[in-house]
Amino acid sequence: MTQIFKSIFGKNTRSIALLIEIVIVSIIGWIVIEPVAVDTTTALIPAGYDFDRLVEVNFSWLDPMSPSYDKDSETDSNRPHMERLLNMLRQRQGVEKATFAFYQSFEAEGRSSNRLNADSTYKDKGIDDLQYDMTCIEYMPNTDFFATFGIKDIHGNPFREPENDGGRFIISNTIAKAVFPDSSPIGKELLKPTEWRPTSTVVGVTQDVPYAKGDGRIATYYLARDWAGWTRPASVMLRLGEGVNPRTFIDKLNSELSQYRSGNIYLTHPIYMSDKRDERFAEEQRALTQKWIIVAFFLVNVLLGVAGTFYVQCKTRIPDAGVMRAFGATRRAIVCGIVGEALITSVIGWLIGSAIYLAYLKTQGFPMETDATEVIRYLRPVWHDTKLGRYSVIGGIILLLLLATSALGAWLPARKVGRVPIVDSLRDE
Repeated sequence: MTQIFKSIFGKNTRSIALLIEIVIVSIIGWIVIEPVAVDTTTALIPAGYDFDRLVEVNFSWLDPMSPSYDKDSETDSNRPHMERLLNMLRQRQGVEKATFAFYQSFEAEGRSSNRLNADSTYKDKGIDDLQYDMTCIEYMPNTDFFATFGIKDIHGNPFREPENDGGRFIISNTIAKAVFPDSSPIGKELLKPTEWRPTSTVVGVTQDVPYAKGDGRIATYYLARDWAGWTRPASVMLRLGEGVNPRTFIDKLNSELSQYRSGNIYLTHPIYMSDKRDERFAEEQRALTQKWIIVAFFLVNVLLGVAGTFYVQCKTRIPDAGVMRAFGATRRAIVCGIVGEALITSVIGWLIGSAIYLAYLKTQGFPMETDATEVIRYLRPVWHDTKLGRYSVIGGIILLLLLATSALGAWLPARKVGRVPIVDSLRDE
C-alpha cells in the first residue's frame, strides 16, 4: 500500500491528470446515472396482475351503411350481443376465464382520477402535503373481472369479489392506509356523500396495482358499472390457461374472428396484454433507453480513458517493473500495484467529484424527481425518497462503476508490464 501511494504522489503530473479525469467523470456520473436509476426503478414496479396470460379482444360496430348491417338489430340493447360474444370466447379452447373491460381499465387510453386528502393524523408524522391521487378502474360485477386479471388481496391470495350494487368501492392497499390508518376500511365510507353519489362504502381491499406501466406508486380504486349506465364495455379480456402460447392463440383467433359476431357487434384486433403494455410505454421506454445509452457511453469513456492513461505509462513502468522483479517481486505483485494505484486514484477522484456535485445540489435545494406524492412516499417508501437513501445509492453505484472500469482499464496494460523479461526491462537502466 505504501508503494502504491509513493507511485501516485511521486509522479505528480501523471497523477494529477488522471485524478482530474476521474473527478470529471464522477460529476458526469452523478448527472447521468441519477435519473436513469430513478426512472428504471419506476418502470420496474410490478404490474400486480397476470398480464403475461391475458389477451384483449375489442368490440366493434358495423356501420349502418355497411351491406352486412342488420337493421332488425339496431333497436336492440348492446347487452345480449356482448354477453353472447363473451360466452363464445369463454368456451374457446385455451381460455381459462374471460371478462368485460372498459375504456378505463389497465393500460387503457381513458383515465379518470380523483385528488383526495389522507387522514389528518399523518400531519403528526411530519407529512405536510396530505393530497394523493387515485385512478378509477371500471369493471362489470359478477363477470370474473378480478379472477381473470389475477388480482390479489393484501395477503397475496386471489381476491374474492364482493357483492356490489354500484355504490360500493373496492380500493387498493395504499388508499386503505391513507384514509383508514388505524382501522379496517371495510364497511366505511371512502368519500363524502354527494347528490349523484350518496354512498361510497368500501367492500374490499386489493394489493396495489399500477394503472399503467411507468405510472409508479399510484393508488387505484375499482368502480362497478352496470348495463343501465352511460358507459359500455370496450373489449373482452381473456385469461389463457397454463402453458397456452399467447401468440399462437392470437394467430388462430385472428383466422376465425369472422365467427364472432352478434347483431351488429363483432370482435376485432386481439392483442397480447404484454405487447399492449410495451406499446403504451414505448415513448417512455425510448427516453429511458437513450439515458442508458448515455450511461454506457460514459462507462466506455471511463474505461478507455483509464486504460489509455496507463497504457501510455507502460514504457515508463517497464524499468520500474524490472527493478522490482530483480529484487524478487512477482508479476502478480506488479500488476496488483498498478491496479491498486488506479483504484485508489478512483476513490480519491470520486470523493472530490461527489463533494463538488453535492455542493452544487445544495445550492439548488436538493431537487429530487419522484413518482409519488408525499403521503404515498411515506406509505410505500423506496430508496430514492430520502436524500440519504438516494445519494447513498447513487454515489455507491458510481463508485462501483468507477472501480470496476478503472480496475479493468489498468489491468489490461498492467499485464504487459508484468510480463516483460527482467533483462529487457533493465536494458535502458
